[in-house]
Amino acid sequence: MFCCRLSLFCVLGILCICFFAGSSHSKKCVEPERQALLRLKAGFVRGREVLSSWKGEDCCKWQGILCDDLTCHVTGLDLDSDLGDQLEGKLDSSICELQHLTSLNLNSNFLEGKIPKCIGSLGQLIELELKENEFVGVIPSTLGNLSHLQTLQLGYNFHLNTNDLEWVSHLSNLRFLNLELVNLSQAIDWLSSINKIPSLSELYLCECGLPQVNPKSIPHLNSSTSLKKLDLSYNNLNTLTLLLVLNVSKVLTNLDLSGNELEGGLPESFQSLCQLKELQLTDNNLSGQLNDNIQQLRCAQNGLEVLQLDHNPFSSGQLPDFSWLSSLRKLSLQNTSIIGSFPQLSGHMPHLDFLDLSYNRLNGVGSINEAHLSNLSTLRVSFNELSGSLPLFEISKLASLEVLDLSNNHLNGSLPLSIGQLSNLDGLYLFSNKLNGFITEAHLSNLSRLTKLGVSQNSLSFNLSSNWVPPFQLQGLYASSCILGPKFPTWLKHQRNLTELDISYAGISDLLPKWVWDQYSSLWYLNASYNKLSGAISKSVQSLKPVHSGTWDFSFNNLNGPLPPFPKVGALFLSNNRFSGSLSSFCASSPWELTYLDLSRNLLEGPIPNCWGKFQNLEYLNLAKNKLSGRIPNSFGTLRQMVSLHLNNNNLSGEIPSLALCTNLGILDLGDNNLQGTLPAWVGYHLHHLIVLSLRANKLEGRLPESLCNLPFLQVLDISRNNITGEISQCLNHIISLSNIQFPRKRISQYLPLFTLESIGTGSFDEKATLAWKGEDREYGKNLGLMTIIDLSSNHLTGDIPQSITKLVALAGLNLSRNNLTGFIPKNIGQMERLESLDLSKNYLYGRMPESFSNLSFLSYMDLSFNNLSGTIPRGTQLQSFNASTYVGNNGLCGLPLTNHCPGDVTSSAKIPDKHATDEDKDADELITFGFYISLGLGFFVGFWGIFGTLVMKASWRHAYFQFFNNMKDHIHVKIVVFTARMRGG
Repeated sequence: MFCCRLSLFCVLGILCICFFAGSSHSKKCVEPERQALLRLKAGFVRGREVLSSWKGEDCCKWQGILCDDLTCHVTGLDLDSDLGDQLEGKLDSSICELQHLTSLNLNSNFLEGKIPKCIGSLGQLIELELKENEFVGVIPSTLGNLSHLQTLQLGYNFHLNTNDLEWVSHLSNLRFLNLELVNLSQAIDWLSSINKIPSLSELYLCECGLPQVNPKSIPHLNSSTSLKKLDLSYNNLNTLTLLLVLNVSKVLTNLDLSGNELEGGLPESFQSLCQLKELQLTDNNLSGQLNDNIQQLRCAQNGLEVLQLDHNPFSSGQLPDFSWLSSLRKLSLQNTSIIGSFPQLSGHMPHLDFLDLSYNRLNGVGSINEAHLSNLSTLRVSFNELSGSLPLFEISKLASLEVLDLSNNHLNGSLPLSIGQLSNLDGLYLFSNKLNGFITEAHLSNLSRLTKLGVSQNSLSFNLSSNWVPPFQLQGLYASSCILGPKFPTWLKHQRNLTELDISYAGISDLLPKWVWDQYSSLWYLNASYNKLSGAISKSVQSLKPVHSGTWDFSFNNLNGPLPPFPKVGALFLSNNRFSGSLSSFCASSPWELTYLDLSRNLLEGPIPNCWGKFQNLEYLNLAKNKLSGRIPNSFGTLRQMVSLHLNNNNLSGEIPSLALCTNLGILDLGDNNLQGTLPAWVGYHLHHLIVLSLRANKLEGRLPESLCNLPFLQVLDISRNNITGEISQCLNHIISLSNIQFPRKRISQYLPLFTLESIGTGSFDEKATLAWKGEDREYGKNLGLMTIIDLSSNHLTGDIPQSITKLVALAGLNLSRNNLTGFIPKNIGQMERLESLDLSKNYLYGRMPESFSNLSFLSYMDLSFNNLSGTIPRGTQLQSFNASTYVGNNGLCGLPLTNHCPGDVTSSAKIPDKHATDEDKDADELITFGFYISLGLGFFVGFWGIFGTLVMKASWRHAYFQFFNNMKDHIHVKIVVFTARMRGG
C-alpha cells in the first residue's frame, strides 16, 4: 500500500512539474510591466537602437530584461552602455511600476534630470547602479527605504548632491557604496552616517568635497570589521579627519587617501593596518625622510602589494631599501625628492613588476641586478637629471622588461645595440634627451613585441633599408625632430596597426605616398608637419575610419591640389601649404564632430560656403591668409562653441553677420579684408569672453559703439585703418583687463589631443594674431596673451583724447595716430606707467606736453610728430633719448632732443653750433650761464685776497712765506748738483 501511494505521489509530482514547465513557455511577461517598459523607452531621445528588440508581446525576450521563470515578473533591467550605444533622455517614473525589480543597471549613459523619488518604493532592489550619467539635483532620501539593497552606485553624476547622508544609515544590508564626484560638501554627518552601516565592505567617495569632521560631533565611532576598501581621494581632508576615518576600520586592504592634506610624517595609525594590500597617498603634504615614513608600514610588510607616494614633499635623500616589503608589486615614487644614483637598489624584490622614479633628481648610474628585480616589467625614470651615455649596459639585464621610460633627461651619445636584447619590450620611450647617431636594423630586429617607440626631440637618424620588414607591429611611433628622410620611410608600409604617428620635423622631402591612406585605416593621431611633403592628398583618405576623433597635422609642407573630403577627425591642421580651389568639399562631407580646423596660409579662393551649421562642436577655425571672397556666411553665427575665429587677410566683403550666439568667443580676427557697414553693437553685449578683437584694415564706418566698454577681458582692440568717425568713448576705462594691473595675464592657447607617453593626452598650441607694435606689424603667438593694446589709428576720429583713458594703467600700447583729434594731451598721461608704445602722430593736438610724461619709464617707442604741440619738452630720460623725428612737425616745441632753444635760454652769440655735439656736450653748454660767471668772480676774489691780503698785513707770515721758498730753492739746487756728479762719475 505504501509503495502504491509513493508511486502515485511521484506520478502526480512529475505531472505538476510538466504542467508548470509547459505553462511557463506559454506565459508572457506581465502586461502592465510591458507597458511600463514601453513608456520608459519613450523617455529616451537617443540611443533607441539599443532597444530595437523592445517590441512584441513578450518583454522577457527583450534585450536587457530579466524575468522570473515562474511568475514572469520583470526582475532585472540591465541597460549599461556596454551593451551598445548610450541612451540619452530622462528616466521616466514608469520604472517604479516594476515592483519586482531586484537589479537596475543604467550605468554609463546620458540620462539627465532628477532621480525619481519613487525608486525608493522598489523594495526588492538588491542592486541599484546609476553611475556615469547626467542626473542633477538632490539624491532622494527615499532610497533609504531600500532595506534589501546591497549595491548602490551613483558616482560620476557631476551635478548630483545631498545635504546629509542620514538616509544611508538605514541601508543595513549595504555592502558596496559608490558616490564618487557627487557633491557632499554640505553633508556634515557623512562619517557618522556611514559608520552606522554594519555590513559595508567597499566605500568610494573620491572628489566629493567632503567637509572636515569635528571629533566633538561624533561621540562614538564603531570599529568596523567589514570595511576593506576605502577611497577618500581628492577631498582636501586634513590629518585630524583622516585619523578619525582610519580608526573606523582595522581590516582595510585597499586605502586611497590621495589628494588630501595629510601633513608631517605618516601617522602611527598605519601601524595597525596589518592587512593592507594597496596604499595610495599621492598628492599630500607628507614630509620628513622617506625611509622614516615607510617604517610605519611594518605591520603590512608581508601583504602590501601596491605603494604609491607620488608628489609629496619628502626631504631629499637616497632611495630607501624597500626589499623588506616582500610582496611589493608596484612602487611609484614620482616627485619625492630622491637624489643620487639611478637606481641604487639593494636587497631582493622578486615580486616587483612596476617601478616609477620619475620627476626626481637622480643624476648618476647605479647598479641593477637581474636577480634583485627578476620580474620588473615597467621602469620609468623620466624627468630626472640622468646624463652621460644611455645606461642600457645594466638595464639590458632585466629580461622581463616590457616598458622602459627614460624620457626628459640629459642622456647623450648613441643608442646602444644592447637595446635589442630586451626581447619582451612593448614600449620604449626616450623623448627629449640629447641622443645622436643612428637607429639601425640591429637595434630593432629582435624587438618582436614592440608596439610603442618614442624617440622625439633627439638628434637620431633612422638608417633602415628601404626593403626592410620589421618584426613588430607598431601602434605608436613618435619620432619628431629625428631624421627619417629624405624619402618617405617605406618600412612604415608594413605597420598595419598604427593609430598614432608623429614624424614632424623629420627631414622628409618626398611625395606623400597613396599607400598611407590604404594602410592606416584606424590612424587617429597623425603629425607630419614641418616637412617638405608634396603632391595631392588622395581622395581615398575619406575611407579611413579612425577609432577616436583624433588629430591630423600636415601644416608647413608643400601639399597642393584641391581639398579632398576628410574622415571624421576632431582636429585638422593644413596651414602653410599650397591647397587651392574652394571649400566646397567640406560642405559635401557628412557632418562630424570637428573641433579644430586650420586652413590658413594656402591658396584657397572663392566664397566661403554656408555649411558651418553642421559642425556644431567647432571651437577653433582659421581660414586666414587665403584668397577667399564674398560675404561671411550667416551659419558661423550658429557655432555656439566657437572660441577662436580667424578670417583675416582675405578679400571678404559685405557686413559682419551676427555672431551674438557665439558667446564663448575669445578671439575674433576679421582684419585685412573689405568688410563694410558699422561696427556691430552686439560685440559688446554678447561676447563677454572676448580677449582679442581685430577688425583692422577694412572699410567699416560709423561710431565706436559704447558697448565695447562692456568687455571685461578685452586685452587687444584693433580697429585701425577703417572709416570710423565720432569721438573716442569716455568709458574705455571700464575694461577691467586694461585698467587693473593685477588682472592675470596668460598665454592664449587652444587645447587639443596631443601625445604624452603611452596615450594621447592634452596638449596645446598658441594662438596667433598680427598686431601693430612700435610702428611695425608683427605676428604674436605665445606672448599674445601678454599684450595689452588699443589701436584706433588711421580713422576719422574727432574731439579730445578723453581724460579717462589715462586710467588704463595696464595698457602697454596706445595708437591714436592719423585721426582728426584735437585738444590737449591728457595731463595725467603719466599714470599709464606700463605704457611701452605711444603714437599720437598726425592729429591736431595742441598745447604743452604734460610734465607727467617723465613718469613713463617703460616707454621705448613714441611718435608725437605733426601736431601743434608747443612749449618745452619735459625733462626725462626717455623723452630726451628719442630721435628728433619723434617731435617733428610741432613748430612750437623746443628743448632737447630738438636743436631749437626755448625762450629764456642764454647762449653766446659768438658760439657756432656744433652739429656733431653729443647730448652730454649740450647739457654742459647749458650749465655756462650768467650765474656761473658771477660765482666764478666771487670765488676768485675770496681766494686771492684771502692769501695775498694776509701776507701784506702780517710781517711774520710774510717772512715765513718767503723763507719757505728760499729753503725749497736751495734743496732743489743741491739735489740737481749731486745727481749730475753721479751721472758723470758713472
